[in-house]
Amino acid sequence: MDRDQMARRLLVTFASELDEQVRIMNADLLALETAPADVERLRSLFRVVHSLKGAARAARVDSVEEVCHALEAALAEVRSGRRTLGHEQFGVLFRAADALTAVGNRLKAGAEAGEAVPAELRKALQTLEAGATTGRRPPPAAEAAASVPPPVIERSDGHVRVEADKLDGLLAAAGQIPMLEERLAQHPVELQSLHEYAVTWALTWKRTSRQLRLALDHSPALVRSLELVSAHAEHLIQESRRLAALALQDTRSLARVTDDVADRARRLRLRPFAEACQVLPRTVRDLATSLGKEARLVIRGGEVEADRAVLDGLRDALLHLVRNAVDHGIETAAERQAAGKPAMGEIMVEAALSGDRIVVSVADDGAGMRADALCERMRAAGAPVPGTDRELGDALFRGGFSTRSAPTVVSGRGVGLDAVRAAVGRIRGRVAVAWEAGRGTRFTIEAPPSLATIRVVLVGLGPQTLAIPTSAVDRLCRVNPASLHNAEGRDVLTTPEGPVPLASLAKVLGPPFQERPTAGILPMVVVRSGERRLALVVDELRAEQEVVVRPVGRKDRPSPNLSGAALLGTGEVALVLDPAAVVDAGLGLGGRLGVSSEAAEGTPTRRRLLVVDDSITTRALEQSVLQAAGYEVDTAVDGADAWRQLQERGADLVVADVDMPRMDGFGLCAAIRASTRFRRLPLVLVTALESTEHRARGLEVGADAYLGKSSFDQQQLLDVVRQLLGT
Repeated sequence: MDRDQMARRLLVTFASELDEQVRIMNADLLALETAPADVERLRSLFRVVHSLKGAARAARVDSVEEVCHALEAALAEVRSGRRTLGHEQFGVLFRAADALTAVGNRLKAGAEAGEAVPAELRKALQTLEAGATTGRRPPPAAEAAASVPPPVIERSDGHVRVEADKLDGLLAAAGQIPMLEERLAQHPVELQSLHEYAVTWALTWKRTSRQLRLALDHSPALVRSLELVSAHAEHLIQESRRLAALALQDTRSLARVTDDVADRARRLRLRPFAEACQVLPRTVRDLATSLGKEARLVIRGGEVEADRAVLDGLRDALLHLVRNAVDHGIETAAERQAAGKPAMGEIMVEAALSGDRIVVSVADDGAGMRADALCERMRAAGAPVPGTDRELGDALFRGGFSTRSAPTVVSGRGVGLDAVRAAVGRIRGRVAVAWEAGRGTRFTIEAPPSLATIRVVLVGLGPQTLAIPTSAVDRLCRVNPASLHNAEGRDVLTTPEGPVPLASLAKVLGPPFQERPTAGILPMVVVRSGERRLALVVDELRAEQEVVVRPVGRKDRPSPNLSGAALLGTGEVALVLDPAAVVDAGLGLGGRLGVSSEAAEGTPTRRRLLVVDDSITTRALEQSVLQAAGYEVDTAVDGADAWRQLQERGADLVVADVDMPRMDGFGLCAAIRASTRFRRLPLVLVTALESTEHRARGLEVGADAYLGKSSFDQQQLLDVVRQLLGT
């Protein structure tokens, strides 16, 4: 493909994107005009303009890029609160959207893009960017609409264009075939059973008819009747055998055809990953040239296939990430050579299939990120400063933050990574970032290759079947409630990777689902969203299978944590969970699982408590809180003193610090669990050592609860004590 063909293809792609983005822009403007305080609409409008600006730059449509840059600057003033939008300002914005539509129509007709806006509108945009009113009323909506040329009918390029909704309908219909196949598969079994019954009946009749012939020798007519019945029985056996064999043969043929049709229907929407990267090489080249840098793009895994809808989401995200790599990551040739690197930087875009996920990475060999500089930037902006690199990486995907001190045409307005997160979220994916200072940055996107069919784990919650995407399932397990621990006032499940917070799925989803008291072995599904994990208690673990997901309208959802529904082969409807929403909701819940009355029977009431801490202030505080709640409280100055007092007087529960002289809290806990007399004694650790490693160690040595002093709450301590004592 020569450069002219590539340029024409880019313009066709850009024209389609321009249509979609202007449609969203108009919807956002209409909503904002009605509710100017709608922050989410303003953020969406900002993302649209920013995305369209980048796409216009890649397609070299300078007039559209210029308009979007002016719109972005004006919206930045509004987002910061320095300016407000009035009637005249909205008029200018709507006219700008109409002008962009006109450019799209010209591109569809095969004409040059030309000037996006007339001189009068250009002046209005410049005034709007400066934050002042235009001083003139915009033309009526009818006049603005009249200035836009009518849509142009596209010429055929030899391909059959089918609307995505129609393909989705075909795929959904094809998805019903396996369900029909599953039901029909029972027919050969039933026919074979009927045949076996006929054989058994015929044998019984044969013995009976022999006896009847001996008794009816004097009546030839009755003997002939018996022979006729026997002939019919033999015919019934032969026909039932033939029908059972045909049904089995047809069922096997149907299974082969079903698999073939379902596979071909799925592949109708699959396109190579390379299509999502078409605009990237030119983007890297042009942007690097404009910034005085040297950079090249390497694409691997272009043959990997994914659903077109997934590729559309990836296309938006990749454009932002590649532009960021050139602008933020790759250094100038002089800086790279001074650091011992080749003068030309490299950006690697790679796709691969991993299990049932498509994994896309965008990596550069640039300067990486400086965590200290980023944190200082956040501190100066008044934003919370993350404590770890993972938290810092998450913060970068929130809108309104940029490492640039001043905005440029390329970046600096704090919307790029927010747009990436939004694009990835639309395809049910997740994105993460990792970096090494001076060595480079890598963004990793994981998403399902298709949005129509997914593999799920089926679980039961009461009479309802729920489906959890397999890609979000960390593990399935059945757990004895006695093996659970408590940390920060909630139950946790101990796993080789560390403690996992626990929640009842019924409680997470809310009405109409109802939480039931737990008793006996607990079926659990550990769900992961990014780096966060949550163990969900369900009623039953059922099966794993591939299903066709159908969207469910918000009004029809029994819970906001659902993303769709799937019809199973049994005819039952399974509700499909949104893993990210479920983890968010579950981690926001506190408390512990309910315990059934049977499980609670025989639990003794314990009243004597032992508080262990080397700080007299902390001891006095905890002692007064617990005494006010009606408990008898003894105190100890360290673990050794506590162990001596336990030997002498005993206790019903111990509240201990970790960092203490002679014997620390971990040592005290280990001694208690090793003791035949005290191994079942409840123990709560209340400490300033709140890292994941310390919390995991505390639970490993046998603590029943682990509370951090930074988030210490008197009521939380009392709730944990009451739960452990069963009072």
